[in-house]
Amino acid sequence: MISERVSPGNATLAAKVTAASRAADRWAQPPSQVGRPLSGAELLSITDPLFPRMLRSIEDPPPHLYVRGSLGHPCDESSLAIVGSRDATAEGIRVAEAVAGHVASLGHTIVSGLAAGIDAAAHRGALATNCRTIAVIGTGVDRIYPAANAALRDRIAERGAVISQFELGQPPSKTTFPARNVLIAGLTRASLLVELTERSGTRIEATIAQEQGKPVLLWEPLLGHLPWARSYAAESLVHFVDSAASVVQALEATVAAT
Repeated sequence: MISERVSPGNATLAAKVTAASRAADRWAQPPSQVGRPLSGAELLSITDPLFPRMLRSIEDPPPHLYVRGSLGHPCDESSLAIVGSRDATAEGIRVAEAVAGHVASLGHTIVSGLAAGIDAAAHRGALATNCRTIAVIGTGVDRIYPAANAALRDRIAERGAVISQFELGQPPSKTTFPARNVLIAGLTRASLLVELTERSGTRIEATIAQEQGKPVLLWEPLLGHLPWARSYAAESLVHFVDSAASVVQALEATVAAT
């Protein structure tokens, strides 16, 4: 975990994307109008007992979250991020669903961003085993992007939670998605990158996870042949995995070490 504030000269990626979003987007804050409808969502302050404990300790955490569903489940303390390309292959989708289902069935919450492709597949995999998943979204919780994932969002809210640091009505933007990646990394013990390109936005989440001292797992069957992935795997906290069992082993080792 990052335990100190950073100066402008050595700002982390998390600090940069958070600052950009705070300047451009509408972050959640207490409603100014008494009785304002929350679209089925609850507004949590960082001081609320249900506010995710791990988020409290990240650099510049959001002071408020909108939540549809429930937080505070014991499984959330050993959660795994599964992220990747929106333009995923059929094999990438299959892997994300299968690994998410296996990991979730062992008592770990699956966290992702409700995007098309790998994210949605990870959520579906957890739900298929009647287990818990959390979606961190880059819009207000009363909006959905992409629109095709509206039904999936509602299922996630029933089995876990849909959360956002953004105000109701906030549309997607080039700054909201990197900022929500800070929360995905902050909520989880490790991140699994299933399928992505070298310049994918998923790398933002992975880099932030590294900044927070958390493992980044690369799915070797889909990424091991790529020169950039082999180079990336040489970095601190990054390594290849090739089975659901190896993902669980890495995740549980991280949990045991904390």
